Amino acid sequence: DPTLANRYGVTPIYLACLTGNASIVKGLLAAGIDPNSMREGGETALMTAARTGKLEAVRVLVDAGADIEAKLPNGGQTALMWATAEGHLAVVEYLIEAGADFKQAVPSGFTPLMFGVREGHSDLVDLFLRKGENPNATIHPTGKRGYKPPKEGTSPLILAIENGHYELGRELLEAGADPNDQRSGFAPL
Repeated sequence: DPTLANRYGVTPIYLACLTGNASIVKGLLAAGIDPNSMREGGETALMTAARTGKLEAVRVLVDAGADIEAKLPNGGQTALMWATAEGHLAVVEYLIEAGADFKQAVPSGFTPLMFGVREGHSDLVDLFLRKGENPNATIHPTGKRGYKPPKEGTSPLILAIENGHYELGRELLEAGADPNDQRSGFAPL
């Protein structure tokens, strides 16, 4: 029975996505597993595969009808956000090509751009900027989820500096970020 879970709620589809084994994912889907199946807490198979950066497993799930816009109930992250936070450029490019919304924000105000900045993934930040994201965008929290959201008005440049990604800060300046931005209450300098 491919739907059986162990005592931790872990199912074969989750393990296959965690290891990125596309052929096992394909076999489980052929055996009737829902491509939108999720673990307790709302983590979908696609989120797991995207987080681990296994492009072929992501493709198999999307081709089988996995919802690329599914959100975690607690936090609102999507598969695209998970792939961005982990720095998986090929998965992020594929999900955007497949129609994933790269401009939506979670309640903390983080967009995929901000996830990329926070983690220092300059290749992903460059991708989002080339796709039209604004280097002077700001975080606008809409709610709290058990943690303190970033300060209203935090820009990618401020976020890069706060997280010690100074080279990324320089790249953001070169992309047009305002060196005098004080919307968060702090100046970049």
